[in-house]
Amino acid sequence: MSQPTHDPGGEPPPQVTVGLVADPDAPAELAEELAEDMPGLLAEQIDPNVRWSVQVVRDPMPAALLDSASILDVTRDRKIRAPWDIAICLTDLPLFGDGRPLAVDADTADRVALVSMPALGGIFLRRRLRRSIVRLVRDLMRVDTGPVVPERTAPLKRAVADEDLIDLRIVGSAARGRLRLLLGMVRANTPWRLIPALAKALAAALATSAVVLVNGTLWNVSTAIAAERLAVVSVFSTAIMVAWLIVHRHLWERPDSPSRQDREKAALYNASTVVTLSLGVLGGLLGLFVVDFAVASFLIESGVLANQVKRPVGFSDYARLAWLASSAAIVGGALGSEFESDEAVRRAAYGKRERLRREQAERRRKEAESGTAPHS
Repeated sequence: MSQPTHDPGGEPPPQVTVGLVADPDAPAELAEELAEDMPGLLAEQIDPNVRWSVQVVRDPMPAALLDSASILDVTRDRKIRAPWDIAICLTDLPLFGDGRPLAVDADTADRVALVSMPALGGIFLRRRLRRSIVRLVRDLMRVDTGPVVPERTAPLKRAVADEDLIDLRIVGSAARGRLRLLLGMVRANTPWRLIPALAKALAAALATSAVVLVNGTLWNVSTAIAAERLAVVSVFSTAIMVAWLIVHRHLWERPDSPSRQDREKAALYNASTVVTLSLGVLGGLLGLFVVDFAVASFLIESGVLANQVKRPVGFSDYARLAWLASSAAIVGGALGSEFESDEAVRRAAYGKRERLRREQAERRRKEAESGTAPHS
């Protein structure tokens, strides 16, 4: 980590403390990772003669705060109480400004800002977030940021905010920005963590596939069916599993009101849930395929299989057999999801996860204010 250079006999370098107020889960995890390298990066890209300090606080926004202006108010209060020189809120709550996905809102006078991480997209998030924080600190310190990327090529664009205290706003485009927002929400749902959460469902699917593999009729079907039809079977099986999880766990979001904004928000939440669950189930399906292929190759002699299908068999025949067995078994895995806790799959439902988390945070705040719980 680079440090500011100064005369040992002179005045110590000025210190600037940047506070990152992060929602739990992905925002807090990324903030804590970035906090280690951020002081050196700020010294390198902004001012080497400043002693930079970065502090991270896990603090979910209250449930009632659904707009950037309110979130900035809470961030401003946190900055004053800390005290910090700059405060930036990192949230995985999707926000909108003028009907477009909102990435950044800032009040440069009070040196507070927020970053809605889903608007940054689902890939290279760490790099994009680091770059956004550095850029924000530059703006809040009123340091020249250099040439601006032309709007026609930039995925995020500066816009004029309609709130009085917000003088810096960055939004995504209407179409491309919504796609980036959806991918960012799916990443926040961490679909890779859904596979172990559905362990019992996958165990039921594995038991089902073991029975299917020893069915001679299936051997004839799998070796004769076209790959395109096998793909359709896989898609159909995945859709059944996803639909079962959504219906059985009540993961489908309904609009809070008939307004267009609430309907769009519910549609976005539901789309992220469907994509997340689909990725998780497909990951489980791939794991089942690998296990079924290994079991079929070990247990079923090539001569026995060839005698059943009346022709020589090879690698592709075992692969088709495992493919069909795992696709059929994943439907049986839906019954196994009956034994999973609601907590296990709540992460995949964006709206439900956000609402529960923020309601819990609001309840803790009220308990602390009433004296029934210790202050954090």
